Amino acid sequence: MVRLWVFCAALCVASPVLSATYEDTFTAKANKAYNEDLNVWVYTSEFAERFAMPKEWIDDGLKGAYAIAFRVETSSARLMFPHKGLDVSMPQRDCILDVYLSDSEKIPWIDEQTADKWWYTPDSPTYLIPQSHEDQQWRHRAVGFPDHGGVVRFGTPHESLGGLPLREYDRRVYPGLVYISFAKSCARPPDVSAWIEFWHYKKVPVQQPAIFEYTAKATKRAHRIDIPESYMKRLYAYWFEMYGKGASAQWQDVIEPKTP
Repeated sequence: MVRLWVFCAALCVASPVLSATYEDTFTAKANKAYNEDLNVWVYTSEFAERFAMPKEWIDDGLKGAYAIAFRVETSSARLMFPHKGLDVSMPQRDCILDVYLSDSEKIPWIDEQTADKWWYTPDSPTYLIPQSHEDQQWRHRAVGFPDHGGVVRFGTPHESLGGLPLREYDRRVYPGLVYISFAKSCARPPDVSAWIEFWHYKKVPVQQPAIFEYTAKATKRAHRIDIPESYMKRLYAYWFEMYGKGASAQWQDVIEPKTP
């Protein structure tokens, strides 16, 4: 169907487009094969209007971002424990937190590069171990912004829960829209309101630059995202079903593998 988008200050698409809705494309409504969406979404009314997303996941209590998506990915490559026995292993799961925000926000990017990523199992570059000082420094370079020094933080009203390692980013995933993906720890997430903070930083030289040429020291908060409690409760329920419920038993099988 033809949809004429209304121009807005930040999420701006001004030309008519021919497009189906989310429900028409990624649900059983269309009565045809479709790609399953593993993400737990929350987004603003503007974001839902621009991308024809379901109204049920709108929450304008989300501040500082247009949308957030969380998922648990199961890798096709297992985590192996040969010291525990022949073929002792467990599935590798990654907890991913994606953030969509305006390109006008003052995110402390380390350079002007439009997009970049870290490699994760089973991406083939993961298995290329650097053999020179130059390759080692490149492999551990900052991507997007430093993943240390408190430049990106995650927490709740009660406590800070540490940093968020960057997975990949695209500063123009759509016009005016920035996409940042974090490889969040699969440890138990909070089920209360949460926040993400980006901090300006200064570079501090390290004394022995074997791998890192500098460390980062946070100086002033640049941007904050406030995530509503209702979404965090949905995120927690999904995490528990996909990871928390079975992870302890799988680890127990590794710690005390069954003898054949």
